[in-house]
Order: sequence, then C-alpha cells, then structure tokens
Amino acid sequence: MASMFSGACACGAVRYRCHAAPLAVYNCHCRSCQDACGAPFSTLAIFPVEAFMVDGKPALYTSGVGDASDHLTSGFCPACGTPLFADSEANPDVRLVRAATLRDATWIPPVADIWTISARPDIGMNTHIPKVYRAPPLLEKAPEAG
Repeated sequence: MASMFSGACACGAVRYRCHAAPLAVYNCHCRSCQDACGAPFSTLAIFPVEAFMVDGKPALYTSGVGDASDHLTSGFCPACGTPLFADSEANPDVRLVRAATLRDATWIPPVADIWTISARPDIGMNTHIPKVYRAPPLLEKAPEAG
C-alpha cells in the first residue's frame, strides 16, 4: 500500500488525505496560483483524484484569468481562508495540492517551474530545475480518441 499523505487548513476545519504517491511536484507561476495564494508562485503536489479524500466542506472559487492557467477552480477553507487545492480543467484525473498545507512537506523536491509565462520578473527561480512555458504534459489535455 502506498504511503498516506495528509494535510489541513490552518484552523483544521478542512482536512485531506491521499493514499497514493504524488505524480509530480511543481512550482507553479500561473496567475490563478498567484491570486489564490497571494504569493509569486505556489508549490503544487499533483495527486490522482481517485485516491484523494476530503473531510470537511471546502469552499470553491473559479478564477476568471482564462488562458493564464489550466487549473482555475480552487478549494479553500471557508473559515480561515487557507488555499488547499486546485483542479485541472484539462486533466480531471488529478488534484493539485498546495504543498505548504501538507503535514510533512520536507520530502518535496519540485521537478520544474511551470507557467513561467506568468512568472514575476522580480522573483528568482531555481536554476537547477527545468522551466515550462505553460502547463506540463501531466496537466495537458489527453489526445482525443478516434
């Protein structure tokens, strides 16, 4: 059985757990992440949605930034406002967890900076990981069958 990963908002009203390893970890510089977190980027751990469970009732917000992100719907705690996760419109099989909300985030090495088209010019990026202009393949639409 895979390790269990868990996290929560600041007040503990919304908690989550996942029984699968993350598929990838990215530093996301899209406008939706910047707006949701009030920061220049958000570190996201990508988990399979079928292994992800939520206790409590997160509020959902859909950003209007359009083509500046592929994950516009964010879940957050309605009591304390902590941003917890985002959902990818292009790949509904994954959930993008705000890594800072994981109970143990010490193991997380981001594999790339994504949505660098939206990166703030005053923020230095890790020079030792790849840069992706928009969405990485994991978050892109699957090819149409037929």
